[in-house]
Amino acid sequence: MKKLPVRFIIVKHLFFIVVFFSLSRCLFAETILEGNVTKIRDGDTIEVGQIAIRFQGLTCDELNTKKGREAHDLLNEILMGKRVVCVLSGDMSYERLVGRCAVSEKGDIARYLIENGYCGRCNRYDKKGFYAESEKKSGPYTGVTPSYCH
Repeated sequence: MKKLPVRFIIVKHLFFIVVFFSLSRCLFAETILEGNVTKIRDGDTIEVGQIAIRFQGLTCDELNTKKGREAHDLLNEILMGKRVVCVLSGDMSYERLVGRCAVSEKGDIARYLIENGYCGRCNRYDKKGFYAESEKKSGPYTGVTPSYCH
């Protein structure tokens, strides 16, 4: 049996790794995740079961600030134990799936947080403009908007 050169084997493995990661992103794109909220991490991240979901297009202040604690506490009040439906974008952020989530009583969670001044719109991650109208309606966000959101 003829031995393949090491270079060929490395290229072959790299090819399969690239294909795998490309396909895995596609597998989560527009996937719907439904379940009960088991944890509120902060104003823009929840857990459904043990799956962390980062709200797409949203920025909230950190938990060590008054505004960040208010967003966390509100989510705890309106979401904990409730059934949510999330449409995943296919992106990941710090080991969290990214998506838009809704709960029957309030509708789209990020929209609710923006319109009520708890959090702001992160333009960079809301390229399709899901929350542009909510941002106009609520006025400028009074919290801290990270530079990467501009």
